[in-house]
Amino acid sequence: MRGEVTVEVVIDDGAHAGPGRRTALRLTWTPADPCAVQLRLTALPDHPALPRGQWVVLRDFLRDGLDVPTGDGAVQLRPDEVRDRVWFELARPGRAVCVSVPRGVVRTFLQTTTASVPLGEERTEAAVEQLLERVLYS
Repeated sequence: MRGEVTVEVVIDDGAHAGPGRRTALRLTWTPADPCAVQLRLTALPDHPALPRGQWVVLRDFLRDGLDVPTGDGAVQLRPDEVRDRVWFELARPGRAVCVSVPRGVVRTFLQTTTASVPLGEERTEAAVEQLLERVLYS
């Protein structure tokens, strides 16, 4: 079993955020919590006007989001076949953040996670307990 899988995508190269600033979305998955993908939006350097935050999405939702709109209350996903991207609508206090990532990046990320824990094998007792704890106590 492989370890953590992470990919970071630059969302904004500074054209709208100002010179020397960028916004990045990091997707992280671990075999210890195989049902979940952690999302972290950061601004570099940190700036109060730029979006940031953390969310969790089910790996199954991320996979489905390549082809059909899906998600839950905090994270909504929809494919953009014209631009070959996946849109993430990330709920937060105030206005939601909408960012897009190339579909190929998401697809490769998911393939790497599946190589570590194949689909259907992530539903171990420990994984289900972690999922329930996150849902019930977050």
